[in-house]
Amino acid sequence: MNGKVQGIIICGVIAASLAGMLVFLNATDKDKNKKEESSAAETVSSAAEMEHYFVLEKGEEEIASIKAENENGGFTLDKPSSGKSSWTVEEIISVNQNRAMKENMISECGYLEASKIAEEDAQELSKYGLEEPRASFEVGYTDGTSKKVLIGDVAPESKYTYIKTEDGSTVYMILSSRIADMLKGAKDFANLSLIEKPVNNEDWPEYGKEVITRSDWDYQVVFENDPNEDSNMLSSQVISEPIFSYLNITGSGAVTHGMWGLTAASCEAVAPTDEQLAEYGISEPRCVVSLKGEGYDYTLKVGGESYSEAAEGETPVLQGYYCTLDGVSGSNAVYVIAAENLPWVTFKIEDVTSNLITSNYLVDLANMSVTIDGKETLFDITTNGGSNDKDENGKAADVTSVKTDGKELDIGLFKDLYQFIMSCPTNEICFDDPEGEPAVIIKQVRKDGGEDVVELYKDTSRRYIVKLNGKTSFRIQSTWVDSLDTNIGNLKNGKNIDNNY
Repeated sequence: MNGKVQGIIICGVIAASLAGMLVFLNATDKDKNKKEESSAAETVSSAAEMEHYFVLEKGEEEIASIKAENENGGFTLDKPSSGKSSWTVEEIISVNQNRAMKENMISECGYLEASKIAEEDAQELSKYGLEEPRASFEVGYTDGTSKKVLIGDVAPESKYTYIKTEDGSTVYMILSSRIADMLKGAKDFANLSLIEKPVNNEDWPEYGKEVITRSDWDYQVVFENDPNEDSNMLSSQVISEPIFSYLNITGSGAVTHGMWGLTAASCEAVAPTDEQLAEYGISEPRCVVSLKGEGYDYTLKVGGESYSEAAEGETPVLQGYYCTLDGVSGSNAVYVIAAENLPWVTFKIEDVTSNLITSNYLVDLANMSVTIDGKETLFDITTNGGSNDKDENGKAADVTSVKTDGKELDIGLFKDLYQFIMSCPTNEICFDDPEGEPAVIIKQVRKDGGEDVVELYKDTSRRYIVKLNGKTSFRIQSTWVDSLDTNIGNLKNGKNIDNNY
């Protein structure tokens, strides 16, 4: 092939390649233009969707008051002329108010925006529920002007509600959540957190005394600190009336400490009259809880039951109880408190008592005596420390010797006997004072000089009444006493302790 022909072929190939490249570039440019046009259209569409409309054209810093009118009674929110810096719902000045709700409402009303325009220059307002609006609110401003907004029906797109200004003709669609507070009554702005619950352990106040009175009891139940300061019970409180008993922490915590963190479900009446107190059952309460200590003095009164509204044929559901709370500033009201937040109304003493007759760890005792029908057996106990002690290897203290009448006893068997005594059945509460002298006395003397005394009195042929530290507390089976007597003999003779009774 000569050079000329070869050059023509090469030129042809180059020309074809260039033509293909131009075609490719043109196609690419067209695609790029299409994408840019499409993107621009999407941006315009998105912008249109994001466009909002100002219903109120002044910011929250210019708001001086809000007055709402609705089927729930409405409210007036303002900053009183007395110079208060915080917003106040005037109708409920005697109770603490929910600050977050008020501030959120003020924020929403600043440059209040709607999401859509339903109709400009609307003439037929009835189709929007605005001919006779179900609610309205008027925003007053610091310059002396005001603007009133009418609230109509919920739109078919249920997240929106129709609104318009009183002096305007445009009907807007606004997110219902933005004006939800305008449909509330003044009581809805009450702070429902009645008593704060300490966050940290060191913030808890010293426990004082809690007294519970109930209309279905002919006695009071009293909780107070364990008189045994070195007690190792998980609960630091005891029942001191009408019986004496140590507590189980699982069942007793809500009863002894439930006042802290007390929260209501709703506020029913502010600054209630005597008639209202009678109506809500507070004048003759079913339960009164008094909790008094250093720096606090609370009295909770629990009245009648509060039920949910139910359709015809349906059973109303118990929502809680009407209550009042004294001792907390800004709580002059009748509240509904959920039943689960009021354990005092239904609890039983046996629900909160410990299944251990005393709170003493064996290693904290100096001695223990058991007297049955006048015959005393004294057990002298030696340990290598107390319940809070450990050796250099982290091992807990233990019993090293147990003697009675100078005779060394088997430590393992003595521990079994002690466990048997500690597990004396405490499930049957007894208020009846026994007569005569105790048939059995169990005395546990601690190294710190404190002691617990358990006295058992013959009641019937099958029952004994138990006094714990001088207070009638329980009734137990006589078979337990029989087993106790047998087990003391077993221990002395090196035989196994029988836990059956």
